[in-house]
Amino acid sequence: MQLAVVLLLCWAFVGHMALSVAFVNRVHATGIPVRLGKLVWLSAALLITLVPALFGYWFHVRGLRFGPGMGLGWLPAAAVPYLVTCWAAATLAAVDWLRRRVLHRSPGPLRSDRRRVVRLLQNGPDESGERHQHHFLVRFPGNQMLSLDVAERGLDLESLPEALDRFTIVHMTDLHFTGRVAKAYFEEVAQICNTLRPDLVAITGDLIDKPRCIAWIPQTLGRLESRYGVFYVLGNHDLRVDTTRLRAALGEAGLTYLGGRWIELAVGGHSIVLAGNELPWIAPAADLGSAPPPASAGGPPRIALAHSPDQLPWARRHQVDLLLAGHLHGGQIHLPVLGPVLSPSRSGVTYASGTFHDPPTVMHVGRGLSGEIPLRFNCPPEITRLVLHAPRGGTSPRLEASPQQP
Repeated sequence: MQLAVVLLLCWAFVGHMALSVAFVNRVHATGIPVRLGKLVWLSAALLITLVPALFGYWFHVRGLRFGPGMGLGWLPAAAVPYLVTCWAAATLAAVDWLRRRVLHRSPGPLRSDRRRVVRLLQNGPDESGERHQHHFLVRFPGNQMLSLDVAERGLDLESLPEALDRFTIVHMTDLHFTGRVAKAYFEEVAQICNTLRPDLVAITGDLIDKPRCIAWIPQTLGRLESRYGVFYVLGNHDLRVDTTRLRAALGEAGLTYLGGRWIELAVGGHSIVLAGNELPWIAPAADLGSAPPPASAGGPPRIALAHSPDQLPWARRHQVDLLLAGHLHGGQIHLPVLGPVLSPSRSGVTYASGTFHDPPTVMHVGRGLSGEIPLRFNCPPEITRLVLHAPRGGTSPRLEASPQQP
């Protein structure tokens, strides 16, 4: 009986943690203000520690000790409903983990997935010659913040015309210019992006956290090159700066803003509809009701940029062929066995990163390039070259191998 009680209490603690994390993830999927979001984080941290502490205090006051024949009759009546809730939450979390880790299958549209890892500079001068130091956390043992994952993924899009087969998009997201990761890092990222020779560059939000870092744009994002342009939407962290000033600086650097609107981009003798969605932080999303008919009805393919993968239902309703998103950073920290835990989404960690298919939409969620807190474990930063394939298209070219490892 003693062992059973200990196991039940441990299982309840697992459920307590699952409830707390789920609460934080779902609340941060809403458009709450930054200060309120930080209050939620603090409240969750207190809750995580306070409940076990109350149980420990009850043990102390009652003078209880685990022993032969001990049951759960010692529990205060008010604690029983919460314990039952925790047991249920732990069981549901375990089932969800099994679904994601054991039963998961690669999505059909993912034709290929290749990658190379590039080690970026620890510290060094930027293009102006000024030296910038990374935050001390960047040099924390095991931190992968400077191990850039340069990925190439081939995606089959059912409605892509053959003439657009092998159209390439470099997807970047969550740059988080804070000053904690030096400007030279982002200059180097831009150089690597240009070596991929994309047809189009898409940036899906959270570019700038600190107003002083807007001055970095010309030497970083302003250096991005692509055949048909660089397009972006904003994210929740961009609201920490003057967005009018930010959009002006990005426009002067040659980037095209897609927030709340759509455009028809001419690509050879064909076209692509590009749309932007910054919900739930900035309304409205692009009104695709006024756009050309979707590809399924003979119109051009639709590609949408959204900061949050929670906009997948919106994309499906509007028959978007490809949705690019970020926001979740892949969790930033992947725990052994468990994987990502913190993921501010209505779906928890389901869409933390990777490629997903929910017809008619294929969604790619990037892990991002940085974060407000520059810590990454088992989850390196990422830029991705997406190669789009028509149903009868060929195979994507292979990235050059790199001897460098994280």
